[in-house]
Amino acid sequence: MTAQRDQKLKSSAEMPNRHVAMFSAHVSENAIARVVKTLRSGYIGEGPEVQRFEEAFRQVSGAPYPVAVNSCTSALHLALALIGVGSGDEVITTAQTFMATSHVILAQNARPVFADVQYLTANIDPADIEHRITNRTRAIIAVHWGGYPCDLDEIHAIAQRHRLPTIEDAAHALGASYKGRPIGGISPYTCFSFQAIKHITTGDGGMLCLSDETTYQAARRRRWFGIDRVNRKPSILGEPEWDVAEVGYKYQMNDIAGSLGVVHLEDLLSILARRAEIARSYRKGLEGVAGITLFESRADRVSANWLFSLHVERREDFCKMMRSKGVEASVVHLRIDRNLVFGGLRNDLPVLEKLTETIVCLPVHDRLDDHDVDFVIQCAKDGW
Repeated sequence: MTAQRDQKLKSSAEMPNRHVAMFSAHVSENAIARVVKTLRSGYIGEGPEVQRFEEAFRQVSGAPYPVAVNSCTSALHLALALIGVGSGDEVITTAQTFMATSHVILAQNARPVFADVQYLTANIDPADIEHRITNRTRAIIAVHWGGYPCDLDEIHAIAQRHRLPTIEDAAHALGASYKGRPIGGISPYTCFSFQAIKHITTGDGGMLCLSDETTYQAARRRRWFGIDRVNRKPSILGEPEWDVAEVGYKYQMNDIAGSLGVVHLEDLLSILARRAEIARSYRKGLEGVAGITLFESRADRVSANWLFSLHVERREDFCKMMRSKGVEASVVHLRIDRNLVFGGLRNDLPVLEKLTETIVCLPVHDRLDDHDVDFVIQCAKDGW
């Protein structure tokens, strides 16, 4: 904070009324101009802009083989299909996420098996994974809640002992790093989201990052019906010749989305820096406030700060107070195992049970100015 902001804040009642939104889409004028150029080019399907986006993303993420798709959900599903997850299989994951993480498991006629979480990260707890592994387990999906990286070393050690692939659901974690390595270049499968309110947006979109070329080539085919677009043979009849030998999907990204992605990646470092600054301000301003427990922040990893999560006592009262003052506090997502499609509420996740009663998130995005951040802090400090 600046020296001026370090001065004692007024109570929130004395501060001007304002609306502090939970999320905000980042769409730059340069990105709009590039999309217009693409629209006028006459070519808007998967083409050169998608390829440029993939190459730029490779540089940012450290991922050897990124494959652009139309959503993070598609990336997750494609990862499971590439692994060969099928009927009767099990995938160990977390219930503290959006339901897309486990819907893709059901789409493969497999069953999600939920492990417990850590109270001060909301991430899957490696200590609760191994005893849930059976002879039907085919993979582990770890979700980086709010952009704070999971304990990947411990998860990978378990996965390697049981010869299981690890999939990172990094929908929240673009720009995060773990022990000096960027998320995207660590696990054999990592899935990112460019949905409207993520760090950068392509309108909607995703990226599946892979660690080996053979899987990469299969992913490129299977994102578009199993067709090898590079090696297909032209035909005088109009439709190229191909012989599809594997199940594929309509998951490819188009050049409109790719155009947004190319330009927005140029803004990523500044977006991440602003989010980190906001998170630091929240941590400094809310430390020691009665009724608030801050999440952990370890030196061996860097959060992407898509969310700023904390625990609050009497959460409903806290949210009512915040909203009455124009601040959108939100749980964002609550445990998905309460949905019947995933089997209904479980009673073997005691930490998740505790977390579910107190977790809440504060606004974090690059449209917040310092006065917005100060206002959020002061609202919380004034009590509820």
